Amino acid sequence: MILTVHLLAMLRTRIVELDRKLALRHGDRYDKIKHQLDEAKKWYQTTKSEAQSSNTIPLEQKQEETTDQFAKAGSGAARQEDVIKQKLKKLLNNRIKAK
Repeated sequence: MILTVHLLAMLRTRIVELDRKLALRHGDRYDKIKHQLDEAKKWYQTTKSEAQSSNTIPLEQKQEETTDQFAKAGSGAARQEDVIKQKLKKLLNNRIKAK
C-alpha cells in the first residue's frame, strides 16, 4: 500500500512536470487544447449523468429518432409514388380513350 501511494505521488509529480513543459513549449495552443479537453470532460459527465437519471442511452435514443425520421420519409415517398401512379394511369387511360 505504501508503495502504491509513493508511486501515485511520483506520477502526480511527473504529470505536473510534463504539463509545465508542454505549456512552455506550446504556449497558448496547449492552453486552448487543455480548455477544450476540460469542456469535453464536463460535457461527457453531464451527458452520462443525464443518461443514468433518465435510464436511456443517448445512442439508442438517437437511433430511435433516426429510425422514426426514415419511417416518415419512407411513408411520404410511398404516398408520392401512389400519386404519380394515379396520374400516369389517368394519362394512359385518356390517351387510350383519345385513340
